[in-house]
Amino acid sequence: MSRNIISVENLQKNFAEKIICSNETFGINENEKIGLIGINGCGKTTLLRMLVGIEPLDNGKITFRKNIKIGYLPQIPELNPELTIYEQIYYSNNLKFRLLREYNKITYSPNFHDPLKNREMQSLIQKIDAADGWKVEHKAKSYLTKLGFNDLNVKIKLLSGGQKRRVDLARVLLDEPDVLVLDEPTNHLDLDTIEWFQDFLLEYNGIIIFVTHDRYFLDAVCNRIMEIDDGNIKFFEGNYSNFIKQKQQEMTDLTKKETRRHSQLKKELKWLQRGAKARTSKPKNHLDRVKELIDKSYLTQNAELDISFQTKRMGKTILELHNISKNYADLEIITNFSHVFQKMERIGIIGPNGCGKTTLLKLITGEENADSGKIKVGHNTHFTYFRQETDDFNKNIRVIDYIREFADNIRTADGQLHSASEMLDHFLFAGKMQQNKIFSLSGGERKRLYLLRSLIFGSNFIILDEPTNDLDIKTLEILEDYLDAFKGCLLIVSHDRFFLDRVVDYLFIFEDDRIIKFPGNYSDYLLVKKFREENKTETKSDQPSKKNLKNPSNKPQKLSYNEKRELEFLSSEIPRLEEEINRIEKTIEIEAANLKAQDFSRFSERMNSISRELELKTSRWLELAEKND
Repeated sequence: MSRNIISVENLQKNFAEKIICSNETFGINENEKIGLIGINGCGKTTLLRMLVGIEPLDNGKITFRKNIKIGYLPQIPELNPELTIYEQIYYSNNLKFRLLREYNKITYSPNFHDPLKNREMQSLIQKIDAADGWKVEHKAKSYLTKLGFNDLNVKIKLLSGGQKRRVDLARVLLDEPDVLVLDEPTNHLDLDTIEWFQDFLLEYNGIIIFVTHDRYFLDAVCNRIMEIDDGNIKFFEGNYSNFIKQKQQEMTDLTKKETRRHSQLKKELKWLQRGAKARTSKPKNHLDRVKELIDKSYLTQNAELDISFQTKRMGKTILELHNISKNYADLEIITNFSHVFQKMERIGIIGPNGCGKTTLLKLITGEENADSGKIKVGHNTHFTYFRQETDDFNKNIRVIDYIREFADNIRTADGQLHSASEMLDHFLFAGKMQQNKIFSLSGGERKRLYLLRSLIFGSNFIILDEPTNDLDIKTLEILEDYLDAFKGCLLIVSHDRFFLDRVVDYLFIFEDDRIIKFPGNYSDYLLVKKFREENKTETKSDQPSKKNLKNPSNKPQKLSYNEKRELEFLSSEIPRLEEEINRIEKTIEIEAANLKAQDFSRFSERMNSISRELELKTSRWLELAEKND
């Protein structure tokens, strides 16, 4: 039987007139992996913050078992800008972390060769060995490499918002808490990293409570779903697919109850309408019964998100890219890329972070200029560009005024004219909410508001840059329905695999300094990729003698952006490892007379460990250097 780790009793939390939860009692057991879902603004982040003790409770109690360590990943990282990546991920009271922080500090200090520093280093090495700290060091570098970091001595203040988010994720994972609390952990992760992270959480030995909009991720990781709906918290056993099935059954049951209610109400009304004389003798309980049936509805009438705006007709020429190239300093981002867009094309753009996906969108929309090549936009082509960052909000104006700045009235696909207030109501911003200042909205609500503003002009070419970040699943489902029916072109950068599968049928894949065109959605691409990798492995094992044959048509490709960064890192890392080996050898030579047998053993183990690491990194450096020639 699973042990209870977290007990929540009579939990209550309100914000102004909004009820987050009211007298909720529940427990969370060991090894549960819980996905927390609900519409934007319902209180998901607030609930996570209450669980980790950041947000105060209005009433109730949250109790953890003794000696339980909690790790929390907030949506917005709270990092020290003056620390390096290395220092930040070890920013904890954990003994191993303190030792490794000090080790790194001495290693990179300018007076590293000072005899006093050498003695400090010897003492530290012994302490790290005794604490088995080198395993932590190896794990940290493994996580950071997976998350796209090679140079660990870069200061936090020099990183982008997405990079800070990934450093924060590495920090939380490395601390190995008993309870992982994650708020939108897949934001700013590329597709390969999401799949690695998904596998990591499946193997994680502890409780995981997380908010995400990624339905494939929820399906793969969760064994329980927690839903916040109108101030109520409800649990569903199983993954996201099971949750959907249970919700469908729930809706079927409610529909049956609603049908019975209508039938009963019809009978009661018919009885009441039997004439004036009969009405005088109607007992009061009958009248009360009718009133109850009228007031009692089993089906909640939720507002639906309606985004069926009018679109302008496209001309013969839509958008043409002819041999466009773009470089930043010495880095080739896009090289000689061409594509002629056809009507109703629905294209997804995928690739690792920093490869140039957003740059391509900015070239198309004219926000940046290509270094070479030609971009031709049709006279009747009208873009809607939904940017990844939405920092242009004036947070001190009302929600209604934000929309009125761009349009007082909006025409939908059926030709009807609607006021800004009506459209906001369709976008789940009810009357009172329209009067709120933007700063009072949650991050997801701001994103939904920005989505409305981006789409109201009825453009015929929609460009979306990471549209799924911070949007709730309900909004995503309705956006997907709208895009399914959209009669123009779509160009979408996204890391949401479900979203890509729903709305695109063609891919631009940034890979090894080139853009590959692939006919199909993301799942199609994964199948082809897996087949090629398996076929490649089989070919290698069947024909080992061909390994060393020189084939002019199979020349090594140029280094990718990430490989160039890796080569630069290895070029500085290899001398550091060699220097460390020399330092240990000199220490042994100088202190030989005073060293005990266990000291020699420890130094020997450390030298062997560094030598193995040096061998691996030298081999990788040779591979990249040869490819770079």
